[in-house]
Amino acid sequence: MREKISKRSSLELLAETIRQARLQKGWSQRELSARARMPQAQISRFETGSVDPQVSTLVELARTLDLDLHLVPRTAVAAVGAAVRSAERRSEQRASQELLAKLQHAADDAYERAPEREEIGAIRDTLRQLEPMASRLRSLKLEPEFQKLLLNLEAFVKHPPAQRGRHAHTLIDAARWLRNLHSQLAHSTDSERPAYSLDEEDWA
Repeated sequence: MREKISKRSSLELLAETIRQARLQKGWSQRELSARARMPQAQISRFETGSVDPQVSTLVELARTLDLDLHLVPRTAVAAVGAAVRSAERRSEQRASQELLAKLQHAADDAYERAPEREEIGAIRDTLRQLEPMASRLRSLKLEPEFQKLLLNLEAFVKHPPAQRGRHAHTLIDAARWLRNLHSQLAHSTDSERPAYSLDEEDWA
């Protein structure tokens, strides 16, 4: 029984490692599936810990996600784990800062194209206000929501002006969510994860 619990715990840790590595790259499961040449359903099962991947599959996933697989002596596990966690924190901080910078660039680009759009201006201004709060944003694990916002800002710029109004509600909702997020972070020290749902295919 103890062995089953230990194996389940290991699978959950592996699943979270794969998921976090994918999110840090800003990839959807579909994109990782294409890059690793694996079915998306298989990626999904790995990330939920519902299957035990073969070593060859792990090697391919690690290669695609810029990860390394290592076998270490048990006596060194604690020290290696501490070093890995420290490196992961630094990597996550850099990834969060880079994502926020991409968002600001995309918002600036969208604002240049359509300065009359109030929601675009609000998104741009609020992202700048959130920059000093980057470390707290990272602790809320909002990368998926920010990635969706980035996709929608980039889609706004790519689409002809005549088509932009059809999806205005998406960016209006995003502007409202960002304002609420900033207010929540500015006025509390123990923030709950703000709810946000933005369909990245709204612009399809």
